[in-house]
Amino acid sequence: MLAANRLAPALESLPRVFALSDLKQLLPGEEDQALDVALRWLEAGVIKQVAPPRPVFFKVILGEELDEVDRCRGLLRAFPSLVMVAGSVLWRQGLSAQRDTLLECCVSEGELNCNLPGVALRWRPPAWWAAVRQAGGIAGDHHGVAMLTPEMALADAAAFRDVWMPDRGAVDWNQLSTAKLSEATQHLLPLREEGGVRTD
Repeated sequence: MLAANRLAPALESLPRVFALSDLKQLLPGEEDQALDVALRWLEAGVIKQVAPPRPVFFKVILGEELDEVDRCRGLLRAFPSLVMVAGSVLWRQGLSAQRDTLLECCVSEGELNCNLPGVALRWRPPAWWAAVRQAGGIAGDHHGVAMLTPEMALADAAAFRDVWMPDRGAVDWNQLSTAKLSEATQHLLPLREEGGVRTD
């Protein structure tokens, strides 16, 4: 069993967001005990799991919130399919005067439970991911998280209606392409006709 005095230095040397594999690398010859160590830290409240059952964690530091870089890093490690959507895209791409209060993202994974503060996860069906790819609906990334194009973000919000969007007057419509918005809407139209949002 690992001595208690070895656990604190191990935790301190880990980044704010880390995976079980990172902890195993810090415990050469004792990799099989990494899970026990992580469980003890969880019980002590010094770390939280990003999204059970995924072995990705973040350190709990009193009075210090996770910054956006760490939030994005944690989300990506727990949800490889992650794509930023809705008003979160519009604000970060400079098309909205209203800032989001939650980071709006979509995933293909069925489990949406996430312990990261300031995050809203939505599920999208396989047909949505195919439609976004066909329409060229991804535009760059934000701290590694892929983002929908502004036009695709608007089309998605219209089709699914489960995400936050800024007021119409807060959106800079002059920067949007009417042709791209129409194309994005057409690609998502079959999903809209099917009801869009999963109800199970």
